[in-house]
Amino acid sequence: MWQNEDDLEEPRLVQLRHQKKFPSLATCHRWIHQYATEGNVLPKRDSGNRFATREVHGQDIVNLALYRMCRPKAYVDEVRAYVHNRNIANPPYSRSQIYRAEQRFGLYRKAASTTSDLAYSAANLHKREQYWSHAFPDGVDGVSTRDVIDLDESGYKLDTQNRSFGKVTRDKRCDARGKYKKGDGGVSLLMAISGDERPGQAFSFHRTFTEGGTDLWRFYNFMLELCDWLTEHRPGHSYLSTMDNLIIHTHPVILNLIYFRGHCVVFRAPYWSCDGAIEYVSNTLQTRLQIDQIGVENEYGLVNK
Repeated sequence: MWQNEDDLEEPRLVQLRHQKKFPSLATCHRWIHQYATEGNVLPKRDSGNRFATREVHGQDIVNLALYRMCRPKAYVDEVRAYVHNRNIANPPYSRSQIYRAEQRFGLYRKAASTTSDLAYSAANLHKREQYWSHAFPDGVDGVSTRDVIDLDESGYKLDTQNRSFGKVTRDKRCDARGKYKKGDGGVSLLMAISGDERPGQAFSFHRTFTEGGTDLWRFYNFMLELCDWLTEHRPGHSYLSTMDNLIIHTHPVILNLIYFRGHCVVFRAPYWSCDGAIEYVSNTLQTRLQIDQIGVENEYGLVNK
């Protein structure tokens, strides 16, 4: 009967309405009308129930593409401001309209990085071009990925163990055992990876250290163990090692060891870490550790993880 609005004037409902315990007549009429026309009484919101029909097009879409090419790290409001300032005849676009326009371009949100200004110097740009387009000993052109070993070191610290907030009952203290200072406790990882695409041929060789960083003696022992491992598991195969131009990497002791064992080495251009596949492996490890920290309470737990 309530759909016909016959029961809204009952004395008990009037009494509850005066006590502010039942919706007013206007509200009831509006709900009944909405249910009859839309089939629900869901509340309306200021945004989200209407889809903007005006999209970015014409010269505005060109300005958006150019701005994203020059400023890939720009916030969406900076993009909106630039597009509007270039064509003030059109009202400012909404964030959702900018997002949809960027989706049409195939743009996706990613973690950003910064390349040093020194990487773009004439000398370093020449070294990078030489690394990719010249053959050994100046570059890696013509070398199969199955014959390349990428090496580097990385450090991992328990920076996020000392968290600032948590959830407990009101009468309890939000406390947990762990490292007190940020960065207290960490692991140094030395790793070499192979890009061999053949089944069972790709490998990674690594060593971890919980005290001290990577010095010449530690790196020499790592390379010695790596060469011994290659002799045992990849006999007769000569590899080209690639790494950055860190001082200990270019030391004559390291170079003599590599060449004496029948391998060779080419150094990447300075400040162009994105040219090394090992950098992506290190970033993946860091991301996985940030996602799954269960059982990581000290540096030994970090090594096991």
